[in-house]
Amino acid sequence: MIRAIIVDDEWLARKRLETLLGAYEQIRVVASCRNGAEALEHIPLKEPDLVFMDIQMPDIDGLTVVKQLNLPSPPAIIFTTAFDEYAIQAFEVEAIDYLLKPFDEDRLKVALDRVLNRLDLLRTAGFQQQLMRLVETHQQQLKGEELVYLELKEKGRNIRVSIDDIYYFQSAGNYIALHTLKRKYLYRISMNALAEQLPAPHFLRIHRSYLLNTKYIAAHRYLNNNEFEFTLKNEVRLLSSKSYKPTILAYLNAHT
Repeated sequence: MIRAIIVDDEWLARKRLETLLGAYEQIRVVASCRNGAEALEHIPLKEPDLVFMDIQMPDIDGLTVVKQLNLPSPPAIIFTTAFDEYAIQAFEVEAIDYLLKPFDEDRLKVALDRVLNRLDLLRTAGFQQQLMRLVETHQQQLKGEELVYLELKEKGRNIRVSIDDIYYFQSAGNYIALHTLKRKYLYRISMNALAEQLPAPHFLRIHRSYLLNTKYIAAHRYLNNNEFEFTLKNEVRLLSSKSYKPTILAYLNAHT
């Protein structure tokens, strides 16, 4: 399933594109943003595979949004606009395609075929990397070893980050941000694969994008909409999602 986000300041343009995408079973629209500010908020949170980005918007234009995303593994971008003067700039920020409004079903299909081909290549490479990590994890389990550090590369050198020093993990595209007291590291792995490797009693998944080290939880409070707010010892505050309420309640009942 390909997760897509539509960004356009025109309501009719967003609805028309949603309707056209409805013909593709493999594509699911996970968010519809009215402006650039909403796009900068929802894209890191929803982690889409594909973004349809209008270029001309009143607050932050689409080209600026893409430049400000600063994600380790950004989604595929298809720009949409009523003016062809932006075509060169669109491809300068590595857009997959550029749709000139009003585009029809055939032109949209050409753009989507390009996206599908690219995502297939990326997913094949990602699957191979994930398989290697699973083999390494299985070997650790056979030896009775507990995961105590993560090894990553930074500026050409290997770095080991102790699991015990990480306050929380945060999804960042195809990477995970490791937040310690002093700084942030990026580690290439999915949140689900990471969660399976960590010792369950010491880490709590509160959101699709957040995994907390329970030793650094300073306080928590329940909100009225089936969500919780967690405050960490470094004063960072994180909100849970409704779907993780049972997991959170099970943890709180066992540790309070």
